[in-house]
Amino acid sequence: MENLINELIQKAGLSPEMAQKATSVVLEYVNNNLPDSLKGKGESLLSGNFDVKSLLGDNAEGGDGLIDKVKGMFS
Repeated sequence: MENLINELIQKAGLSPEMAQKATSVVLEYVNNNLPDSLKGKGESLLSGNFDVKSLLGDNAEGGDGLIDKVKGMFS
């Protein structure tokens, strides 16, 4: 989140306090508008620390996520 705050300060010319507030508003908005399966992942998304494979359910144990379903369609 620190990177987002710094970008708001540098690129939008916001004060550190306003950048922090803006980040909180954006995070709340993202969390409120994510599908149920992604609730609570907003901070990871905004921080760039989000594992897309876990989002889609692709895992080493042979899960049944989206990637696995698409693979199954073509095998």
